[in-house]
Amino acid sequence: TATDLGNVAQTYAVNYLQEHLGENYNVINAGTIPGVKMDDDKDVTFDIVIDRKDDNGRFKKYVGVEVSFQETSNSTIERKAREAQARFRNTQNKRCYVAYIIDGAGNFSRVSAVTDLCNNSHCTVAYTPSEFDLLIEFIKEKIG
Repeated sequence: TATDLGNVAQTYAVNYLQEHLGENYNVINAGTIPGVKMDDDKDVTFDIVIDRKDDNGRFKKYVGVEVSFQETSNSTIERKAREAQARFRNTQNKRCYVAYIIDGAGNFSRVSAVTDLCNNSHCTVAYTPSEFDLLIEFIKEKIG
């Protein structure tokens, strides 16, 4: 059930971003950012990857978004927190950005993990339309 809720939350976020960012943006469900790798040299997969369709420059910018919607406390938030610092560092090295959408009682029962996510993010929002709009503003500001 927890996985199903997470997938529904991610799908809703993808659809919201696609609708509200406009046609000039690619919004990719479960994507990677070229050249962004974990410390073990594996590609970093983000829940959502956003870029501009008309940006073909050498230093194309991307935003990788992680969605953490946990109704119960489980290992997903702990895994995301463990990966957060490397994601942040490796994304910054490529002139790209990482954002988190965080909500659900399960996340907030693990304050240390949520703190790690917030400290290793360029933008952190809650799971509401008005917060999604803040994320959209951030995306447009950072990648055009």
